[in-house]
Amino acid sequence: MSAIACGHLASMAAVAAAVAFRLPLDRPAMQWGAGVLLLVALACRLRRGHALAGPVGMALWTFIMSTAHGAGYVLMPSLMTICGRGAVGPALLALCAMGSHMAVMLAANGVIAYIAFFLTKRLATPCA
Repeated sequence: MSAIACGHLASMAAVAAAVAFRLPLDRPAMQWGAGVLLLVALACRLRRGHALAGPVGMALWTFIMSTAHGAGYVLMPSLMTICGRGAVGPALLALCAMGSHMAVMLAANGVIAYIAFFLTKRLATPCA
């Protein structure tokens, strides 16, 4: 689960850094870039002949998918208010929004993982 959180956080951090440094953000370009990165990762996996991934692969996958669906863009309205002097309040609000987003995302992933584990365990047990 920590790899999933790291990948998701990296996607949000990339958008937050772009906003902080006032870099131009083009959502379709980022989504196409994530799609190309996804195809490259898939080609590497198919070339190796197996589809198992370690924590680094899971973090990369989560980064690609959360970038493709626009995880960081959800936080842009709160990030856009952070500029100039006196931005401690909005910055704290944005950090709280990012933290609560991460907590809810991890809780949802945990529930889905538990349900999947329970179902696969139930299906693997022979009926008496």
